[in-house]
Amino acid sequence: MKPITVIAGVLTVASVALASPPEIPKTPAAVDELVYARPFTLEKGFKFLWCKERPNVTTGTLLVLKVDKALVVPRAMPMPVLYVGDQTAERVNHGHKSGHVIAVVPGEADLTKVPIWFGTPRLPERVDAATAKSERALAEQAGIGPFSEKDVEAALAKGGEPIKTTDKSALLRDQVAELILEYSPDEKHLADGFRVPVITKQKKLKPKQSAED
Repeated sequence: MKPITVIAGVLTVASVALASPPEIPKTPAAVDELVYARPFTLEKGFKFLWCKERPNVTTGTLLVLKVDKALVVPRAMPMPVLYVGDQTAERVNHGHKSGHVIAVVPGEADLTKVPIWFGTPRLPERVDAATAKSERALAEQAGIGPFSEKDVEAALAKGGEPIKTTDKSALLRDQVAELILEYSPDEKHLADGFRVPVITKQKKLKPKQSAED
């Protein structure tokens, strides 16, 4: 019986190894391509939770980035943080199957002057301004620079006119959901989730009293 037990154990270890995610690539790591870029403005801002400072965001840019799939495989551990210049970007989807990440970049960003890359694995909500600057310095030391003006112009042209909408929910529903369906269709469930109507609580109206009451 012992040989059978040993073989079964080896098969179990092998299956676990095959099921485990690939090793995280070395960082800093540049993104492969700037596919799409589109600025947006919101009437009602939202709290940006992907950095320690939690700023209120009313303007920003939507990006679609072609990336190394191994960088964005979901893991039960800190993952490489996506940066645009001196700030973190919110990754709306995983992109580990499609190789495309849709990201929300807060504030105004001149994409011809700032690099876009993946930095040291950590929790993005713990990244402060000082950490972002030090990560940018590491990226620039590694030779990661901004995309060319030609690349940025092509991405902006693909994005089209700047978006003006009410709030982040509308942005996700009307714009981001479409980008997921186009560039990462295997994550259609995310797009479906963004399109679920937001139900707000309404005050219960008291029944009208009759003349006899």
